Amino acid sequence: MPVSCRPDWQPLQVVAGLLLALPGLGSPAAAAEAPRAMLERMANAVEYLNYEGTLVHLHGGDSSVLHITHQVQDGQVTERISCDDAGRQLIRNNDEVTGIFPDQHAVLVEPRDDRGQPSSPLRGRLPGAASIDDALYLLSFAPPERIAGRDTRGIVIRPRDGFRYGYRIWLDRATYMPLKTQLVDERDRVLEQLLFTKIVLPERIPASAVRPTVATGAFAVRRAARAATGPATDQAGPQWSVTALPPGFRLTVRKAQVAPDALSGLRHIVYSDGLATVSLFVEPAVAASEQAEGLSQIGAANAYTTSIDGHMVTAIGEVPARTVEMFAESARSLERTPASR
Repeated sequence: MPVSCRPDWQPLQVVAGLLLALPGLGSPAAAAEAPRAMLERMANAVEYLNYEGTLVHLHGGDSSVLHITHQVQDGQVTERISCDDAGRQLIRNNDEVTGIFPDQHAVLVEPRDDRGQPSSPLRGRLPGAASIDDALYLLSFAPPERIAGRDTRGIVIRPRDGFRYGYRIWLDRATYMPLKTQLVDERDRVLEQLLFTKIVLPERIPASAVRPTVATGAFAVRRAARAATGPATDQAGPQWSVTALPPGFRLTVRKAQVAPDALSGLRHIVYSDGLATVSLFVEPAVAASEQAEGLSQIGAANAYTTSIDGHMVTAIGEVPARTVEMFAESARSLERTPASR
């Protein structure tokens, strides 16, 4: 999902597909290996370098500006992200994420999960070396640019078919920090862009630079419970699956939210090819007048909704329209009879 300053701002869903500069080309074989090595360096740079900067996020006709201060001290990461819209802020450390919403006089505190090392909101959307399947994506190099006063080198992640989007990324030549990222569609049109207009990378950042700058004493504070660990499973009603998957997509998550007085509730199924992700939502169909079937667009994401077996099925993801349509139209209940539709 795109960078947002809305109350439901998801810190780990910042759009930023970012890569790294190539230190030097050697043999053809060495050059072919370079992009993956740079992805690993990029991931470390985003998480474990000190930096302060201004990010501009462009999507469609909209734009937003974020100010990021990222501090690493004694192996502990603390980060403050401020949004120009309504003065909202997000503070992240190793244990929790705090969202501050002055326009609503509210604070939301969410515990960090235990599934891995601390992750920057930027890193949460970066393609890792292991996430890119050579059978699905082609890595190549883009012409260098000078961005935020720094020299860069660029990399292109180009899909080998029309079922997924690609990226163009420029990274600081000296530090491997991603400075500019573009999400591009199957026609090579830019759907979204994330750009550092200013950035500094000091050796140390004081603790005061990552503290909230908004007085929250009078705000309502809501603390979210820590999510249960382990895979989610359906407890009632039929399970659903996609019967015609585009190449490379695999089931990664299956969740169910079942109301006590209902035979079946909302089901959320996630498929990924390692880089692109599609979510499938299945819920009991609402009245026909309330359904919005067909294709719709939300920022860089496409969504496709249809009715199947008395349920409303929606597929959504930052992928081409044909992909979400294929997911939604081929969704089937695992208890469905072959003749039903």
